Amino acid sequence: MSDSAALQSWRRRAWDAGAERPRPPRRLVAAAALAVACVFLGSRALNGAGTTTAQTPDATVGSPPCPAVASALHADINGDGCEEDVSYTDGVLTAGSLQLRVGLPGDRLTLGRWTCGAVTAALLRPATGEVFRFDGWATQGNSVSAVMLTRVEGAVGVHAAPRDGGRCDDLAIDRQTGPPVLVPSPPVAG
Repeated sequence: MSDSAALQSWRRRAWDAGAERPRPPRRLVAAAALAVACVFLGSRALNGAGTTTAQTPDATVGSPPCPAVASALHADINGDGCEEDVSYTDGVLTAGSLQLRVGLPGDRLTLGRWTCGAVTAALLRPATGEVFRFDGWATQGNSVSAVMLTRVEGAVGVHAAPRDGGRCDDLAIDRQTGPPVLVPSPPVAG
């Protein structure tokens, strides 16, 4: 039998007999592991790893920020995620470069979350007291019809009255005399 075969045979017999390899004491192994961990973590702390710093986002990633709105009337009319300043004169609603014919000269317009969804327009026609709500925004080739809600005698103005923490609005009609009239929101048209 060669030396290597004899050695392997002896090792098998020793192993089967329960002989163990000599091992270092457990405390020594634990102390060595703790020392390695301390050295690793200490070097990371000295090099600044693990600290957080504010980083400016890459200007080329994502969409550009929305411009600030300054007017009391504003909404995301074109669906780009940014609100636009809205003005209303002589029946024409203007938001940026977009112009929509909404009503007639003399009508009053306001914006709100009438159905607790997206901001849309509501219109008062003071000459007749008719109150209308729009359930969306017109787009190229897609008109949106007005829903007539009610008629209020002596109506002179219209505004949004926030409720539910600003998530929804009631439509309030100002009158020549007396308190404003709150108009309930019927279901969305269509």
